[in-house]
Amino acid sequence: MLQAGAPGWTWSDAIIFIVVIASLQLAMFWLLTTVFLGMITEGDRCPVCDGDTHAVERNGWWRVISFGERNRRSWCVACGWEGLLRRSDAWVARERERRRAWRQANTARTDAARARLQTPSSNQTRSGR
Repeated sequence: MLQAGAPGWTWSDAIIFIVVIASLQLAMFWLLTTVFLGMITEGDRCPVCDGDTHAVERNGWWRVISFGERNRRSWCVACGWEGLLRRSDAWVARERERRRAWRQANTARTDAARARLQTPSSNQTRSGR
């Protein structure tokens, strides 16, 4: 039993304890997620029978579970296996380049449309005089 004035737990001790425990849990979650993602097979071949796989649409929770563009949900034609495959670095680089080119093209079109809207037409300048 603690007596009055004796050192004991304070709120700052409790906050430090909570922060340390939460940090350890986040570090463990990050580590296990990294290990899990590293175990996913890379490529377009089935890990069971080495057959061709087809991409399956990611809808609902699969969008969250797939962890972004790097992984894809796949289905094997030969054995019926279904799961996640990791896309190669080459595919990711091509996809990013394609998206960058698309953004640049859309930005150029948008800038041209804005310039046309901001340029006064010849009818407006004549009637304004």
